[in-house]
Amino acid sequence: MPINPNASIVAQHLREKLGLTNAQIAGVLGNFSQESGFNPRVNEGGTVGSPLGRGGYGLGQWTGGRQANLVSFARQRKMDPGDPALQSQFLVSELQGPEKAALQSLRGAVSPEQSALVFRRDYERAGNPNDSNRLKQAKNLYGQLGQGQKPGAPFDAASASPSVDETLAAVLGGKLNTPNQISLATIFVDKAKEDVLKQLFPEGGIPGVTIPGIPGLPISLQGT
Repeated sequence: MPINPNASIVAQHLREKLGLTNAQIAGVLGNFSQESGFNPRVNEGGTVGSPLGRGGYGLGQWTGGRQANLVSFARQRKMDPGDPALQSQFLVSELQGPEKAALQSLRGAVSPEQSALVFRRDYERAGNPNDSNRLKQAKNLYGQLGQGQKPGAPFDAASASPSVDETLAAVLGGKLNTPNQISLATIFVDKAKEDVLKQLFPEGGIPGVTIPGIPGLPISLQGT
């Protein structure tokens, strides 16, 4: 099941701006799931729209002076206070400023469940803890964040699959960092090109068009 899009925005900010681990991020998200269901425009009581100035508002259900600070934060940036990206920025701003003690305690958490409890206690300070659901949501969201991703690192789609160099390095038993390994890797790649091109052009290919380093073979695969 894919992660909620608004949860993904929050996760990206926490990962890139604060370097939090997936377990710590999941604890924050577990709280936001309980507080707002990831609806950035919901007021406490269920009214959806702009902040009403009473009760909680947004992903974190900010109340009182903190809600006023959120509105001011949005106004300064000429953004909608109900924008999930704006609220993610506000979250980071609070954790780096008036709520830095909450960030410090969150950094010490090592599991989604511990992170959820720490964040509820030190940041949300919720009147209705309902910790069982916060912990359940944190655990579920941790699984959606991706187990293979390095803690604190932004998601990079290009790194999801191994590159040719990485695949060859695995075959050769390490990084391609010696002349012999690099030479052997080049041979492998050239041989693969040669086999493919011989199947495509069994009669010798297009006269006068060759691949650099493989005399007599037609057209380069580069860029295809």
